[in-house]
Amino acid sequence: MTDVVVEAERERVIRWMEEGRNVLEFVVKFLSDFDQLKQEAETAEKENEQLRRTCDQLRAEVVQLKADGERSQKERAEIAQWFSTMMSEAASRLLVERRPA
Repeated sequence: MTDVVVEAERERVIRWMEEGRNVLEFVVKFLSDFDQLKQEAETAEKENEQLRRTCDQLRAEVVQLKADGERSQKERAEIAQWFSTMMSEAASRLLVERRPA
């Protein structure tokens, strides 16, 4: 082999090694980014599941509060009806008691 050929091969090997180092750096960075993204995705999934549970609890609470509100309205209407009836009876008794006087 001539010196020119050896020098060309040497330069080719050096370029190949430099390119290999660049490729390895890229692979290491790619794997590091992948690990970070995987961890972030797992964290997001856990947070999403927590939010779903909280949402389900809040939905159940809203259903319970609506039922409580409807029950309260019904009780209020019944009390108002009872009070109205009592006032009518009281008024009619007072009127009956006043007439003889």
